[in-house]
Amino acid sequence: MTERISRRDLILQEAAHLFREKGYLGANLRELAARVGIKGGSIYHHFASKQEILFEVMDQTMTEMIERLSAALEGAESPSEKLRRMVRFHVDYIVTGADRAYVTDDELKNLEPDNYRAVIAKRDRYQRLIEQILEEGQRQEGWRVPDVKLCCRALIKACAGVATWYKPDGALSLAQIAEVYADLFRNGLLPR
Repeated sequence: MTERISRRDLILQEAAHLFREKGYLGANLRELAARVGIKGGSIYHHFASKQEILFEVMDQTMTEMIERLSAALEGAESPSEKLRRMVRFHVDYIVTGADRAYVTDDELKNLEPDNYRAVIAKRDRYQRLIEQILEEGQRQEGWRVPDVKLCCRALIKACAGVATWYKPDGALSLAQIAEVYADLFRNGLLPR
């Protein structure tokens, strides 16, 4: 059975695609409405402004990332297993939700100040989950992590980069790529 998507969610989905394609500033609500199959003014039955749509895309994306990463880490007993699960989750999420993930990363500059602060707070919560893995690895497995925040950012950006080159018909599956990345990072953190 096919899951029915609400009109509001469809608007957000198409907005993410449009914002990625044309940039937030280059996109207009008339085109968005046409992509959704509604009249231009009908967007305002669901959202007050283009800014609200941008914020909603980003806010939902960060909320989902926090919730899904937290769930993926449940039951993992070692920092190494947590790192592996984190990399699997992040690579998969960034590739399968490419439009939303791209917009959330690239369009921060176009958020109004209050919206910016709200999204950044959630991004910081997400990063903190990863920083905690790195800190646990330092304590429990002797990982070499000279700067937790820097290593966290490098890990996130490396995983996010997969979305720019991954091809479903390529030599490796997404799961295989995530395993290679997890090994690469873990091995790079191990004590010499």
